Amino acid sequence: MSTSVAGDFETPRPSHRGGAEKAAIVAAKLLVTGGCFWYVSRQIDWRQVSSAIPLLDFRWAAVAAFIAMLQIPLAGLRWYNIVGALGARGPQMTRVAMIAATAVGLFFAQVLPSVAGEGIRAWLLVRLGCDWRNAVTSSVIDRGVGGGLLIVLGFVILLLPTGFTALGGYRDVVVVVYGALILAGALGLLLMPKIVAPLARWRYSRWFATLAADVHRVVLGPKGPLILSIGCLIHALTIFIVWSVGRAQGLALPLPDAAVLFMVMVGVIIVPISIGGWGLRELAVVSLLAAHGVAPEIALLFSVCFGLALAVGSLPGALAWLLYPFAPVPGVLLGGPDER
Repeated sequence: MSTSVAGDFETPRPSHRGGAEKAAIVAAKLLVTGGCFWYVSRQIDWRQVSSAIPLLDFRWAAVAAFIAMLQIPLAGLRWYNIVGALGARGPQMTRVAMIAATAVGLFFAQVLPSVAGEGIRAWLLVRLGCDWRNAVTSSVIDRGVGGGLLIVLGFVILLLPTGFTALGGYRDVVVVVYGALILAGALGLLLMPKIVAPLARWRYSRWFATLAADVHRVVLGPKGPLILSIGCLIHALTIFIVWSVGRAQGLALPLPDAAVLFMVMVGVIIVPISIGGWGLRELAVVSLLAAHGVAPEIALLFSVCFGLALAVGSLPGALAWLLYPFAPVPGVLLGGPDER
């Protein structure tokens, strides 16, 4: 679908070129994923991996998957409050409906590129009565809040007293980069009201001015503390998932070490150059843990178990897709603007 953050939305037209570009992007991501797994496999004794699987404590693995499921309603409530802060919440956009839409989006993000999951989530919000501009804007802000909080937590985690924070000797560089990003983000939020008006005067920057004003309204508005608190809780639960996966393998990870692994694995997942972070995440985890004496077979199994826990945790989204009645709202054109 053809969308824009600001302005009218046109009815999409078939484009063979656009389809070819999307196929090329997916193929490139598959190539990156396959290349990373191939590189990791050169260091792996697959017999040791096979022998380690029966030794897993599947009770802790089930705990990790259950915690991943608990994150779905929290993510839905965060999005619900973002849409409310934008003033775009209609009568059909209840907490339950938006949690269901979030579950569907997270499920498709596991089996398709993450952008597809965001697109499906925005489309479902339109079916619940939202206009396309606010549906897309709210999804972008929701994703931005998660990424921004990841950078803030990463900065704090790197200051913790744990050997994992060495990051192969690049710790100081990462701390400086994260600190600079946090400072730039904070200054940007504070100065947004002053930069919106000049940007709104030019046609090609008007969309950015609208988005900047919306971000300022959401993050620094009355609902901002609640939205940020929910985001922090979601990341804290992900750290507990990492810790639980470690327990499933018999690894007694201190919470600071689990936090560093969380920063690495989730940070890799949000880099859009592989399918769902697969392959790239395994390469990062094997490299990080190898520096601390963990066998590559154990590190690979750890990363794969983490990915599977997230995948199993997203399964309620499949049920929501099949069973929840995302009924179209009269007067809303699913392929175009809201004409009510």
